[in-house]
Amino acid sequence: MAEALRERIRSGHYQPGEWLPAERVLTEDLHVHRRVVRAAIAQLEKEGLLIRRPNCRPIVQAPAAPVADDLPTGSQFPASRLVALIMWHGAALGATGTAQQRIFWGMNQALGQAGYHGVFLDLGEEVGTEQENAEREATHLRYALDHGFGGIIFYAYAYDSNRELIQEVSRRMPLVLIDRMVPGVEADFVGTENRQAMFDATKYLIRQGHKRIAYVTKGESINPVQDRLQGYLRALREEFASDAYEMVLTAPFSDSSTWSVFDTVFKLPAEERPTAVLCVNDIEAVRVAKRLAELGLTVPEDVSLIGFDNIVRTLPGGVGLTTVGQPFEEIGKAATKMFLRRVDSAAVPQSHVELPAQLIERESSKSISDDSSG
Repeated sequence: MAEALRERIRSGHYQPGEWLPAERVLTEDLHVHRRVVRAAIAQLEKEGLLIRRPNCRPIVQAPAAPVADDLPTGSQFPASRLVALIMWHGAALGATGTAQQRIFWGMNQALGQAGYHGVFLDLGEEVGTEQENAEREATHLRYALDHGFGGIIFYAYAYDSNRELIQEVSRRMPLVLIDRMVPGVEADFVGTENRQAMFDATKYLIRQGHKRIAYVTKGESINPVQDRLQGYLRALREEFASDAYEMVLTAPFSDSSTWSVFDTVFKLPAEERPTAVLCVNDIEAVRVAKRLAELGLTVPEDVSLIGFDNIVRTLPGGVGLTTVGQPFEEIGKAATKMFLRRVDSAAVPQSHVELPAQLIERESSKSISDDSSG
């Protein structure tokens, strides 16, 4: 069983960064008992081919590359002391700087201590279409390759594009992906414990007395979006079992789009509509607050609201936003540590690190009585 799964990983049938199929699926597919599946998974975890986290399926890791004559060693990587951070600049939404700036600060501080210097290859303030993002990211990746940078730390938005180019970059120089994994790409990765953080935020609302908690997400398949959703669902099911009130809403693509399902839910009588909303990020929390105001509902008197990222401190009405704070500076430092580790030896196993996040309590969420929670 272990050899069968090992071969599927090596052949690319199971891509790095993807979840392994569920145990039930593997049991039926390979005609073995579930105990055998679990033993094989445990073996591949020891070999570094799978990563397991609590309450989720294992994540496929790329097999460690053999040391060959043409495999770069630390001394064969580019000797440049310049390390590129390729990402979007982001809009300034708070006094603490953008998430991207804070990642760069942490990265450059750690690089400076090691004798390197970070260079921000800015993709712009506005994220474009998938094609526009892919073209800009490809241009910057090739620029770093052609100009002999010593390595790249990369925050991808066009995660379904440029996979061959990104893989080429990872073969020619140290490459660290941050925030989101790119399926099919073998590279070091650092992100946030998104699933646990959203689980904790949901539990916080439950402790405040909320039972009808809605979740607003985005229609993206990237791991941060999906992990946060799973954290919300796990908290509800753990607390309420079969009686869990699950309300997952997808935010419209733009402010001009219709909010028909959202409006229908929040036009329900007070004893039926959600008393709290969790949002996939702070940007969506701001949009939700505006939409609630248009419906005549206030935060937190009518609806408690929690975001994610801690890049927005105050909602349009002046209410402080309760949110999950990502450790952006620490992400930059951790990515730098991975880069330096890869410089020392190109053959070290790939690393996957997720840093803890912290719930930041402000005025947008408040306790309610059992009677008002329904």
